Amino acid sequence: MVVGAAALVAGSWLLSQPGDGPGLADDVAAASSASGPAAPMPAAKVEAASTAPVLASSAPGSTSPLPRAPGWPTDASLRQVQRALDGQGTPKDLLEAATMLSACQGADAFVDQQYRERDQPSPTGRQLERITGRSSQDWIRQSQDFQRQCQVFDAATLARGPELLKRAYDTGAKDAALPYLQWLNTSRQPIDPELRDRLQRDARQTAEDGDFMALLSYSFAFDVSAMGITEVQRQAYKEARLRIVGLMSGAEMEKASRDGMADTERMMGQWGALPPPLTAEQQREADALAARVIEAWRKRQGKQG
Repeated sequence: MVVGAAALVAGSWLLSQPGDGPGLADDVAAASSASGPAAPMPAAKVEAASTAPVLASSAPGSTSPLPRAPGWPTDASLRQVQRALDGQGTPKDLLEAATMLSACQGADAFVDQQYRERDQPSPTGRQLERITGRSSQDWIRQSQDFQRQCQVFDAATLARGPELLKRAYDTGAKDAALPYLQWLNTSRQPIDPELRDRLQRDARQTAEDGDFMALLSYSFAFDVSAMGITEVQRQAYKEARLRIVGLMSGAEMEKASRDGMADTERMMGQWGALPPPLTAEQQREADALAARVIEAWRKRQGKQG
């Protein structure tokens, strides 16, 4: 289960190079983290997910790219991570180092996922190839390149990512709550109830502030209790995320993302892990929340631009 979440983080990192905006690639990476009904739906990507780098679809016509991740692992990255492990750097530096280690920890699993997608292509994967013009072999080559870059980190360094996540959250790193909460959930670490409540509250706020990666993570959070949300909130975050894909990357990408999400939900239904449909009143609540989240996202883009 932890491997699946780590693979999502790796996919998030990889697909952020270069960044053209969110889209169908998000669904491919996120759906790949589900290995069964008990698998945590990220992620973050996720061990990390909302601070995992923004996923990119490489879709033509994308506008207003979201913030990019730091560069791929290099010797300089190794020094940055070492400084963070030595207690140096800002809260943001700690979070970026933790995200990088989480991504590299899932690199092998992400390569394996790309081979499975090549050998047994999913409808969503085929749509991704058609829309982006990139073949399965292109994705494999890129994921293998990322895998090789991650070899600058040894196993002992990779294992210290959660330590950096905790320190990033404790020192006030923006948007660190969700990846830290997800790591605690996937690793099944005991959590102080007060800390859990605070993490869940801060993580929800990240989503309601319009953070795309948080919305992506919550879209696949079928175990809503572990994430401290309701099914109404999950549906709202999911709808907001899908509509944002359309705003960023066009109607075709939005439709493809919706198709991919529907495939995942059908799979979860077969496992008996899909919550019952919303009532009419709950759906109205979800629609209203989705509209507020999209408005928050628009304001967030204005601040970034």
